[in-house]
Amino acid sequence: MKCRVVASVLILSVLAGCQQTSGTQQQQTAALTLAAESLGQRQMQTRRFDTTDERNILAACAGVLQDLGFTTEETNLKAGLIVASKDRDAVESGQVAGQVFFALLVAAMGGRADPVWDANQKIRISIVTRPTGDRSGIIVRATFQRVIWNTKNQVSRVETIDKPEIHQQFFEKLSQSVFLEAHQI
Repeated sequence: MKCRVVASVLILSVLAGCQQTSGTQQQQTAALTLAAESLGQRQMQTRRFDTTDERNILAACAGVLQDLGFTTEETNLKAGLIVASKDRDAVESGQVAGQVFFALLVAAMGGRADPVWDANQKIRISIVTRPTGDRSGIIVRATFQRVIWNTKNQVSRVETIDKPEIHQQFFEKLSQSVFLEAHQI
C-alpha cells in the first residue's frame, strides 16, 4: 500500500513538473514572439539600397546626419553602426501653463506647489547596416529615440520616435546622398 502511495506521489510530481515546464516554454515563446505592429515598425525603419559598397552607405549616412544637425557619438564601420544625437528644447507652452495654473490653484488653497515641466531633450538615432542575404545590396535600419529632462534635471520620459514622416525624411535625404555619391556629383 505504501509503495502505491509513493509511486502515485512520484508520478504526480513528474506530471506537475512537466506542466510547469510546458507553462515556462509557453512564456518563453510568448516573450520571443514579435508583436503584430513590430513588422510595420521595422518596415518603416528599414530601406534597401542597390549597392554593395557598405562604406559608401555609411559615409552617406554620416553626411545626412551632419546635415540634419546630429553629432556623431559612436561609429563602428566593421559592425555597420553609427549612433548620433542632437539636443533640443522640450518646453511646451501648454504643459508650462498647466503647471503654473496648478501651482496658483494650490497656493490659493494655502498650499505650496513646485511646478515642473519638460525642459530639454536629446534625440538619438542609431543606424545599422548589413548586406542583403544574397549580397546584392545593403539594408539600412534607422531608429530614433528621445530622452526628455524636466526643470529639475530629472529624466521625465524615454521614448522611441515612430513617426513615419521622420523616417521618410531621413531616407529621402539618404537616397539623394547615395545617388550623388554614386554619380560623383
